[in-house]
Parts: sequence; C-alpha cells; structure tokens
Amino acid sequence: MDALFAVQDEDTIVGQLGHRHAHLSERRDLADAEAARAATAAEVDDLKSAHLDLYRRQRRYEGEVTAVEDRLAELDGMLYGGSVTSPKEAVALQNEIGHLRQRLDSLEGTVLETMEELEPVDKALAELTTRAGSEEESIATCRSALLAAESTVDGEVVEAEERRALAAGDVPTEVLARYEWARISFGASAVVHFAGGDCNGCPYSMPAVEADRVRALDVGTLAECSECGRLVVR
Repeated sequence: MDALFAVQDEDTIVGQLGHRHAHLSERRDLADAEAARAATAAEVDDLKSAHLDLYRRQRRYEGEVTAVEDRLAELDGMLYGGSVTSPKEAVALQNEIGHLRQRLDSLEGTVLETMEELEPVDKALAELTTRAGSEEESIATCRSALLAAESTVDGEVVEAEERRALAAGDVPTEVLARYEWARISFGASAVVHFAGGDCNGCPYSMPAVEADRVRALDVGTLAECSECGRLVVR
C-alpha cells in the first residue's frame, strides 16, 4: 500500500500548496497597497469636492464684482456725461456710487480670501496626485510579485499532481475509490497504519476483538477502523 500512502502524501502537499497560494505574503502586500491607494483616492475625492465648492464661490463673487463694476461705470457715465440736470439727482448718484464702491471693496476682499483658501487645497491635491502615482507603481510592483509567487506555487502543484497520478496508477481502482470517499471526511489522514495493535489515526483505542481481527490480516491488507472509520493498512 505504499502507493496509496504516496497518493495521500501528494494530496496533502497539494492541499498545503493551495493554502499557501491563498495566503501568500505577496497577496497581503498587494491588498495593503490597494487599500492605501483607495484611502488616497477617498482623500482626493473629498478635496476635489472642497475645491469645487471654493471655486464656485470664487466665480460667483467674481461675477458680482463684474456686475458692480459695470454699474459703477454706468453711474459714472450718467454723473459726468451731462445727463444729470439737478443737484438732487447728482447727490443720489454719488450716494449710490459710494455704496457700490464699498460693496466692490467687500467683494474683492472676499474673492481674495477665497483664492487664499484655494491655495492649500490645490497644494494638497498636487501632493495627493503625486502620492497616488507612487501608490499605483507600488500596486504594479506588488501585482508582478504576486504573479511570480503564484506561478511558483502553481508549478509545485503541477509537479505534485504528476507524482500523484504516477502513484495512483499503482493503486487498484476499488482501493482508490475507497480512499477518495474516506478523504472527504478525514482529509490528510484518510488512510493510516495499524501499529502497536491500534489505528494510528483514531483518537480512541480499538476494541481488543477488532484489533485482533486486523492483526490477523495479511500485511498490506486494507481494512476499516470500526471506531473512527479511517482506512487502516495492516
């Protein structure tokens, strides 16, 4: 039954390689790099939203500045263009011009304040853009490393499967079928040795009658443990 144990050994190796494949450190590195990139993207989105709000505010105030400047030009034309016919009308125009100039000063100050608020946001966005570029490079590097590591493990799996197929060729079909069925429940210990008068895979001791029955079998005979259900090789 050496061939059957060889089959089980290779199945165990394939299972271990599958676990190794799923838990490669390179996979964690890639996940960390992608998480960092996602965090940066979230920061960029937040800053872009803040930038858009400030930009819209700046454009709105700039529009108001233009409107006030146009009105001032219109009033100046009326005041000095000879269309004013009375002192009262002239005073009214001068008062409106005075109010508009105050309003213009206030608006221009607000525009400057908004531009000053935009500067650190623009700087932060530029820094995040640079960071995002570096993170993309890191992701690409991690992805390449993961592909290489996966390829190595996949190659080992292929080799193990080839060795398994070779060993399975020396195992009777009926025995292999029994092993496959037992492997569903017992995994890497589906088939065990009978040694010291007991089943090596069983957490319990075989009853004396059962142990005597197995002991009486020819060496290499495949039996089944009545206690745990594993396949036992005499």
